[in-house]
Amino acid sequence: MHGSWDVSQLADPCRTLTQEEVGQVLKIPVNPALKVDSWPPVCAFGITPAFGPLAPSEKPSVTEYFYILDDSEASGRDDFERGRSNPAAVEAVSGIGDEAYWTPDKYELQVMSGKTHLTAKFSGAKPPADPKTKVIALARIALPRAKPQ
Repeated sequence: MHGSWDVSQLADPCRTLTQEEVGQVLKIPVNPALKVDSWPPVCAFGITPAFGPLAPSEKPSVTEYFYILDDSEASGRDDFERGRSNPAAVEAVSGIGDEAYWTPDKYELQVMSGKTHLTAKFSGAKPPADPKTKVIALARIALPRAKPQ
């Protein structure tokens, strides 16, 4: 763990996905990536379902967000384990990383691959249809980029 909690010392989570990739998987327009300086840092994509392609001057309300974050510090493993502490609330997911689980009531996927913890989730008023499949598809794109080089 870093001696200080200076998030500027951590890799930008927005390196893991592009606006175009998120839009292609979700099949709806998404806002450009926005880095949120939390611990660990989060990359947020505002989703504007039902608005169609946006003209540059239009500013519809964002009703949903897709978040992606990664943590290759020891705290990543701790967060992964904490998230699955209630086995009745999570579903194991295979085919991505070393271990993964889906939390249906949070629309959230947690993945461990080596020492990298990746979280991908929807948050807001109304997630897109089939959120689990879409989150897994986005996590598969992001995971190789999240691992330390």
